[in-house]
Amino acid sequence: MTDLAGEVVAVSTARPQWQEMYGRQVYSAIVRRAADGPLHFGTGGPEGNETAVHTEEVYAFFAEHYDHWAAELGVDRGQWSDCYWGENLMLRGDLREDCLHVGDRFRIGEALLEVTSPRIPCFKLSWRLGQPEAFLSTLIASGLMGAYFRVIEPGLIEAGSKISREYHAADAITVAALSKLLHDPNITDTDVLKRVLSTAGLGSQASEMLRKRINALTDGLLTVRGRWQGWRRFVVTDIRDETQAIKSFYLKPADAGPIGGYRAGQFLTVRLPENAGGHIRTWSISDYDQDADHYRLSIKHEPEGRASAWMNKELRVGTELDIRPPTGRFVLDRGSFLRTVMISAGIGVTPLLAMLKAHAERGEEAPPLLWIHCARSGAEHAFRDEVNAALARLPNAVRRVFYSAPLPGDILGVDYDCLGRITPEAVTGLLQETYKLRPFGRELELTGDNADFYLCGPRPFEESIRLALVDAGVNPAVIRSESFGPSGQPDDALRTPEQAAIRFSTSARDAVWLRDDDHTLLEIAEACGVPVESGCRMGTCGTCEVRLLSGEIGYVTKPAALPVSGRILLCCAQPLSGEVEIEA
Repeated sequence: MTDLAGEVVAVSTARPQWQEMYGRQVYSAIVRRAADGPLHFGTGGPEGNETAVHTEEVYAFFAEHYDHWAAELGVDRGQWSDCYWGENLMLRGDLREDCLHVGDRFRIGEALLEVTSPRIPCFKLSWRLGQPEAFLSTLIASGLMGAYFRVIEPGLIEAGSKISREYHAADAITVAALSKLLHDPNITDTDVLKRVLSTAGLGSQASEMLRKRINALTDGLLTVRGRWQGWRRFVVTDIRDETQAIKSFYLKPADAGPIGGYRAGQFLTVRLPENAGGHIRTWSISDYDQDADHYRLSIKHEPEGRASAWMNKELRVGTELDIRPPTGRFVLDRGSFLRTVMISAGIGVTPLLAMLKAHAERGEEAPPLLWIHCARSGAEHAFRDEVNAALARLPNAVRRVFYSAPLPGDILGVDYDCLGRITPEAVTGLLQETYKLRPFGRELELTGDNADFYLCGPRPFEESIRLALVDAGVNPAVIRSESFGPSGQPDDALRTPEQAAIRFSTSARDAVWLRDDDHTLLEIAEACGVPVESGCRMGTCGTCEVRLLSGEIGYVTKPAALPVSGRILLCCAQPLSGEVEIEA
């Protein structure tokens, strides 16, 4: 099929160089000039061309877009030489993003090239054009960004080479539609995203972005699936010894309904019976299975812990407990492509075990993982077999288990890997080891500080390891942690009042929030009949954002992006003051 045609205006290659961009040094190949003669385009792209990060073989941009953006930005078109936008092919003719389909094949000069995806721009392009980084939003919204190709048949291409479409993938998504799909947060249908992900010939960078979106949306949907309000009665169906001091408790809904979905790392709020003191405690869910019909809590008997002592010594199968739905902001980000590092001590392994299993569900696409855990000995090493089984499912997992006081039967290299405790020095030593990954099809070797970190353990342990990581150059923003105080409770619980008066000013309705009920402000609004829009119910979509007129609130789940001052997200907010007034 030859309905689309055009010609090549210019060709170019470049190699990455260090450039100062917005005050920081960046390795980039975006600065280039057009070649004087023909270039050979082979597997991997034009000969002599290198990219800094992305692995798409050939980038094509259109001469007509130069005219559009010059007028739009008020730039003298003459200031932009051929291939100024960083493209390998500057083209002119009928080709546009809205008529190019992923999988279309074009004869360009001697070579045959296949469309793979739209350009996915970054700040390097806005710098090259002399624009603020905010320009990228305008560029992405326009869809006029060009397209990536791969080489199917090698050959020479030069300025003046003719272009014709030889194969039309008419049923595949267009470059323009794919660009919108990749960048529009309102597109949340995972079936649509999965269908596009299966497109033959889809570029690796676009594929990775789609997988990240799908994982994030799947996790988001889990938190609202089957979610209930207030307390719900659960029955203890099984109790198993993990070590002498740790037991696992299996809980099923007393009403025989499905459990609520949860993200790996979240916890349950449990209210013990009155004859056990009626204590309210939070314990991490220690397992992960999206199709499970039960929750598992694994609890260590703490010498000073009244609730943990009752759970371990007095609780029996058949006992009923009141439970609030899963919550917590210490959760696994399954959308990242960097190495995942999980560091735990003792009972701190419970949320990380759930994260490990969720990470393993990603299969071959899972990023490398470093598992670091400390126990006194094999006798106190809970979930050893479960951890080893999950690690065996991962292609690039490394285990570093420390025993501080191994027993005679503990075998070095089998049961554990290192003698002693997890010290700051030991952790920073592990970070000196480099690792390899292929985020977009190209193998990269990165230093150990370029990773996502998850820490859980006693408060002094968490604080010392966090400080060691920061001192070793790790960005604090990629360190997620949860620590436990003497009671075994997470230290990040909100300091809420026993009760609070909630005023919805627009609806002229009042309500009382009770700590024992543990509702979010969205749940309070819904219970009062206040018309409030909502979507994700986990602080991601921003649909429930409203104005806070007075009072103070905190978030039980950290929002993906905090609203501006004076506005709040109801779905994950609770009062921190005795009175709160909301514009709703």
